[in-house]
Amino acid sequence: MKNNNHLSGASRRPLARASWLASAAALAAILPQAAFAAEETAEAASAEAPATTVSEASQGDIIIVTARNREESLVDVPIPISVISSATLEQQHVFTLADITQRAPGLTATTPNARRTGVSLRGIGKTSGNDNMEAAVGVIVDDVFLDHVGMTYQDFTDLSQVEILRGPQGTLLGKNTSLGVIKYTSKLPSFTPEGTLEVEGGLDRSTFKARGSFSDALVEDLLAFRASFFYDNQAGDILNINPAVGGRWHEQNRWGGRLQLLLEPSDNFSLRLNVDGAETNERSNTKPFMVDPATLNDGSVRTTTYSTRLARNYFQPYTPIIGSWDTIDIDEALPLITRNYGASLIATWDIGEVEIKSITAGRWFHFDATNDQEQTRFPISRSGSLVNTEQFSQEFRFTGDITDTIDYQAGLYLMRIETDTNGRSRFGRDAGAFFATNAQYNTLNNPAGWVLLQDALENTQSISNQHPISNSQAAFAQANWEITDRASLTAGLRYTREQKTSTTTRTIGTQDGTPLVSTGNATADAIRAAQLQTPFATILGDPIDAGAFAWLVNPSYKITDDVLFYASASGGGKSGAVAFDNNGTRRNVAPEKTTDFELGVKGQFFDNVLWVSANLYYTKVRDYQAVTSIADANSSTGFSSVLGNIPGIRAQGIEVDGTLTPFEGLTINFGGAYNDAVYTDWANATCPRSFPTTIPTCDNTGKQIVGAPKWVGIIGFNFEREVGSSGVSFYAYANDTYRTKHNLEQLLSPYGWQDSYHLTDAGIGIITEIAGARTQIGIAAKNLFDVQYTTSINDFSNNAPVGYDGIGPSRTINAVVRATF
Repeated sequence: MKNNNHLSGASRRPLARASWLASAAALAAILPQAAFAAEETAEAASAEAPATTVSEASQGDIIIVTARNREESLVDVPIPISVISSATLEQQHVFTLADITQRAPGLTATTPNARRTGVSLRGIGKTSGNDNMEAAVGVIVDDVFLDHVGMTYQDFTDLSQVEILRGPQGTLLGKNTSLGVIKYTSKLPSFTPEGTLEVEGGLDRSTFKARGSFSDALVEDLLAFRASFFYDNQAGDILNINPAVGGRWHEQNRWGGRLQLLLEPSDNFSLRLNVDGAETNERSNTKPFMVDPATLNDGSVRTTTYSTRLARNYFQPYTPIIGSWDTIDIDEALPLITRNYGASLIATWDIGEVEIKSITAGRWFHFDATNDQEQTRFPISRSGSLVNTEQFSQEFRFTGDITDTIDYQAGLYLMRIETDTNGRSRFGRDAGAFFATNAQYNTLNNPAGWVLLQDALENTQSISNQHPISNSQAAFAQANWEITDRASLTAGLRYTREQKTSTTTRTIGTQDGTPLVSTGNATADAIRAAQLQTPFATILGDPIDAGAFAWLVNPSYKITDDVLFYASASGGGKSGAVAFDNNGTRRNVAPEKTTDFELGVKGQFFDNVLWVSANLYYTKVRDYQAVTSIADANSSTGFSSVLGNIPGIRAQGIEVDGTLTPFEGLTINFGGAYNDAVYTDWANATCPRSFPTTIPTCDNTGKQIVGAPKWVGIIGFNFEREVGSSGVSFYAYANDTYRTKHNLEQLLSPYGWQDSYHLTDAGIGIITEIAGARTQIGIAAKNLFDVQYTTSINDFSNNAPVGYDGIGPSRTINAVVRATF
């Protein structure tokens, strides 16, 4: 039987539109023939004892990771890295990005929907909602880099493990990142039968979840498969009281699956096909309105607010919902649809002196949001983005030894990503009465004027299109020199060249396609023009064709066989972006540049009873890319969101990660971080909206950066023990994450603070054998103490209150049955 010790990867023959990728795929098809031709000479080199697989090693005393594209003991990897094992992922129901942030120090995320997903490490990188920018924290699934953050918005199941790598990456990975990487590794196909099936349900939120997998040989010792699926349905915890629509929002309704085929015709060659798909169709696009201030911070009264607009006699009697975590009153929103599909193929062959891998992949992302913009029961404004993204990549990796003490990895990487985004604003019958200025409304506040207010915007729409395209080519290499039995030096270099283009267009008209004609009233036409804004034909952005280097110097020393001391200095970043402001004016964004220094120690102590990793870090980012707000007199809100650069930020602190196994059956995990992350240069920031317009800019230099709690603590345990000799085991687990107070609003609004909070997951149950299957029966709780929190806050404007865009799910307690056979 073959040993499945290949690292997971991907490859796929692309579409005709990416001709360069077709050539690469053709080369990938030719290389296996060379591998077979060299098989006879390679047999002697491959006769060594095979490496332990990730899945096998994770169950023993040694934690095996693949952070450096080869299987190594965690204690031998001289970088700060957190690992979540398959056992923890399955038992504690860790399936989403949000779940992972509760188990890795320094990692945070906001996931209100796919397009607004944002991931940060050490408080850096958490920006979202713009399709022109790259992620600062990358996500890699089975060796395929997901370039659009929306591709991570799904449940990840049937995993071998998850690794969180901190610091700039790129001298080993296909795509460079400026802050770190989350690396998912799926379980591989097996040549012997194995399967799991899990069902989860609860009455409090009408929960039903199911997931499972099965693997076996199709042709003994030659071809194996693995198939997995998930279904996740959970009623929302926010009630819509509008009787015309009703229902519960902030729900989960998603499903997906993955199919893998593994072909191993010889000991020196393997081919793995990976096809996956996931969809959501869920009423999740809400952001409860929490505060609508009547005054600014100097005490001056706001003349036009969300509340005063809805207090107009046109809308009476009506009281909007402000300040509720669990109640809304909407009529315009539709379920949010997300589709993620991918296919990949990885060929691995050993030709003696060199192991070669060809990884090719294609991914497709679709996002369709229709939101109730003002969140009332009146037909005012329905908005949301329609996004379609295609990504194709080809990677070649070469691994070998230069001498007995120097080994290397080198590679070539090609990627193309193309996105088409339509930002849609559609207006209903009551939009004119809501969006009119006070003077405009007073002019038309009579029976005939109300008709004109309705004619102003009813059935109209404005659509802004952007079409960014990015091509990336890179060469990278990393070498590891074993200076002595205990001292090593790792060094790496990467050169990336990227070409980027983008266009933007705005069209206005009617939703049904009829001609847009004047209302016959200048005031009503002015109300319309302010909302639809000025249309413009296609504008070509300033193209980018630029190169950049990433580098790594990483010495390490093994104090003992089980204790490693390491240091590293690295540099990287992400390329600039072709961008525009809200009026179509070209507004390119400069490249982001990161320099990072690490000093750490990790090791196993007391005969593997204690594992601990601790590291000091200093990270400096120049021209930090962020979506932020600027004052905009042409915008109906007075502000516009734009992608820009913040001159400088810095994060420094300490991270600790570890496990303690005091006796067999009990594992205690712990982690924590102190993160002093501040803006070192942001003297000309736009002031928060609570400031009067006479103070246009604020100096944020020295302030803690958005979304960066200064302290994070994690504590948890897994326990399993057989009850006597009954064949029945009792299990229990818990995990608690604590974050201190931090600001979540992009301009550091005084209304953007999230207070410190704990999040606790826990479960108990029994494990026994039923009909030959290891069966787990128990109860699982998420957010056990029903803590109210948010991961994103939008400041108020003159037509919206402060909104909690990333509100966390409320408590769920479900029954779980899991069978492994």
